[in-house]
Amino acid sequence: MARVTTIEPKVAQTAPKQVTEHKSTEQIVREAARTHGIDEAYFVSIAMCESTMGLNLHNPSYVAGDGSSPAGVFQFIRSTYIDFAAKAGYPVQDDRLVHYNNINVAAWAFANNLGSHWECR
Repeated sequence: MARVTTIEPKVAQTAPKQVTEHKSTEQIVREAARTHGIDEAYFVSIAMCESTMGLNLHNPSYVAGDGSSPAGVFQFIRSTYIDFAAKAGYPVQDDRLVHYNNINVAAWAFANNLGSHWECR
């Protein structure tokens, strides 16, 4: 029987401000990795595996229990995204396709040992 350990995630005080200047998806992934203390190359490889860093991608072949399909750079399902976004200090809404938010919420999750929610790790 697998041993289950509960880890209390760190809750962000406020979400980082969204950058208004144009940056590539890879730049945002790398900045999010640095901000959250994740190895940049590792985090870029996860983004490539999940979506090839495609911004508006959906995976309609998988439908989660909440009726959503994975979407965005880090292929969040709606309920996981909303849960993690709230804990990371982002608006509690389904904005998985706002790539800056999608990437930074994923970085927060990986920094808080929640990477097991992704097939790519």
